[in-house]
This record gives sequence, C-alpha cells and structure tokens, in this order.
Amino acid sequence: MCRVISAILALSALNSFAQTGELEAHWEIALPVSYTISERWKMNTTVTSRTGFYRQEQAADNLELFVNFLEVTQYATYRATHDISLTVGYRYRSINPTESSGEREHRLMQQIGIIHLRSPTRIASRLRIEQRFRTDDFAHRIRYRLSADRPLQGEKLDVREFYGIISNELVSQFGNEVDTNLENRISVGIGNKWGQSSKIQIEGQIRSDDILDNPVNTFYLMTGLYFNLD
Repeated sequence: MCRVISAILALSALNSFAQTGELEAHWEIALPVSYTISERWKMNTTVTSRTGFYRQEQAADNLELFVNFLEVTQYATYRATHDISLTVGYRYRSINPTESSGEREHRLMQQIGIIHLRSPTRIASRLRIEQRFRTDDFAHRIRYRLSADRPLQGEKLDVREFYGIISNELVSQFGNEVDTNLENRISVGIGNKWGQSSKIQIEGQIRSDDILDNPVNTFYLMTGLYFNLD
C-alpha cells in the first residue's frame, strides 16, 4: 500500500512540474505550539509568515523580496477515537502587510483527520472545509490531503533522528466574486526530532493553481519548529 501511495504522489509531482505557466517562489516559516487541555481535547496555536523572493513574469526572471502575509491560527481538536480526530479552527491573516493596499482575512475551518496506518510508516488523510472572509469577497474551500511519513533511521522515531514526509492535497474553491478553480499541492520534506517534545521540519512544495485551465506554478520552501507543551 505504501508503494501505491508513493506512486500516486510521485505522478502528481511530475504533473505539477510538467505544467506550463508562470512560476513564483516563497519561503514560509511556521511556529506551531500544541498543548493538551483534557483527555480528548488538544489545542494548537500557530504563527506563520510567508516571504516571496522570486517571480517569473513574461519570461523574465525577477529576484525580489516581498512579504505575502503574517497570520495567527488557533485550532481545537477532539480525539473521537484512536484514529479519528475532529478539529475546528480560526485564522487571522494580514495580507501584504508592508503595502498600503494590504487587506485582512478571517477564516473558519472544520476538518476530520483519519490515521490509516501507524507503524513504521504512518499514512493519514484529512478533509477540511473552510469559509474565507476578505474585504471584497467570500469563498468556500474544500481540501483533501493524503500524507505519509516514516522514520529514516529505524522502525521507531527517537530523539535526534530523522524522518521523511510526503503529501498531496487537492484544493477547490468557489464563492462570491471568486473564480472557481482546482489547485494541486505536492510536498516532500525531511524532519528531525531534536527534543522529546520538539521537532524541526523542512519541506519543498509545488502548488499548481487552476490546473484545469491556466496553471500557475508556485514553489514554497516551508520550515517549521514544532513544540508540544504536554
């Protein structure tokens, strides 16, 4: 089954690279902090920033720095069973905060997460529904992600050991004053459990926007420092 999952994700990645269109590159930094409040409830607070550094426009390469957004997200997760969790969340995002044309976004999120396989390779899926409120538009978003991760130095992940991660996500959006489109996101990365309750993770992600019509490819380098306060 793991080989089938890897093959599907690899084909999606090849399709993303094969698409024509403009290309942008961004660096995203996240700081998620998780903490348990009861036997079944867990909270997560994440601060994220994204800075762009490359734009390809009309066959011209442009290196420039531009702040895409700063955001704060709060999740509350209920563990329904050993393998199923239900999550609600709220996100506040400041878009283009250094520009006078910057705007604000509020986002509500509801999701279900399922762990299909745990050891040594963990395979999980996530279905998320979002309502995105901006100054001039409102959009519904439906997202489905399939992911896999595995220790790279044995059957069990211990402190100071590395693990590999791969995922693919489809994102569809529709709503008032928003063009309906379908986006594909393929991610590959590596992480290290550098403490008993902390880890660092680096991922490369290709997003192909509007894949059914006029795709625009965006590359993201995503780094995260994860802390668990339990």
